[in-house]
Amino acid sequence: MIGGRAEATFRNVAVDADSHVMTLDFFVGDDCIDAVTLNLPALPGVAAAPSNAYWIEAGEKLIRLWDGPIDEPGSTVLEWFTTEKLIWDRSRGRSGITGFDRYTKAATYDLLYVGIAKVGDSFDRLISRGHKARMEILSNEPQRYPGARVTDETILFLFRAQPLSMTTFGPDHDFENEDFSGAYDHKRIVADAEKAFVSLLKPQYNVVKFANYPKGADGLHGSDYVRYGYVIGESITFNTAHGQMAGARDPLTGSYTGEADGIFVEGDKVSLFVSGVDYPSGGKGTLASEPAD
Repeated sequence: MIGGRAEATFRNVAVDADSHVMTLDFFVGDDCIDAVTLNLPALPGVAAAPSNAYWIEAGEKLIRLWDGPIDEPGSTVLEWFTTEKLIWDRSRGRSGITGFDRYTKAATYDLLYVGIAKVGDSFDRLISRGHKARMEILSNEPQRYPGARVTDETILFLFRAQPLSMTTFGPDHDFENEDFSGAYDHKRIVADAEKAFVSLLKPQYNVVKFANYPKGADGLHGSDYVRYGYVIGESITFNTAHGQMAGARDPLTGSYTGEADGIFVEGDKVSLFVSGVDYPSGGKGTLASEPAD
């Protein structure tokens, strides 16, 4: 996925030499999202270093802690943070980071494009070689914050599909070894996931919107699955003109939580379920549904 958001920066960075604590404010554009505190000796890379000495390099977009003089031969980086990596580490409950309780607000992006790499991997498709949608985004997207470069406001999200399957059997089922194999076709799942997100959220730079989803030759339609769905197992929210989808991640267990929105498919019916919404039928229900033609 490719997303856009106003440029994020570290501001008001300060270090207390006595307590070995760094404080900063995390900004998105001119909006101060939250205050952040870094307990430097508690950061894993610093704690694991053989010496308790470190050198600090701090700027608006990058913070690095070195085990020797900055950028000198023989010196290595013990810890580093860009704005997006700080969000990532905070979402995982990494030690040494406190405050920043509103990190999910910082992790809200405009969803511009969804795609998959059918040959090679996402790095090859998006970065090593020219990618048409990425180049169009960099050429056409307006600045979200005055003075920022579009490249500073465009974020690439590389996702890994992690299937979870559940199978039920009737009391008279004649069991076979295949029933317990856990086999699945990973490529079909990834192809179907792309179509699911594009068809419901309709990102601006996707030319093909898969209007007939869930029908398709390379997806899961017509498979043995009675119903299936997709959630984003990260604390990321994507906005488009056609809807919003929020992911969620428990920093302790590392799995998605009930706060994540989900796309669900049953037969030809596709539904977007939004966490925390009260539906007329009681409990969760269909917020948006687009049956295939």
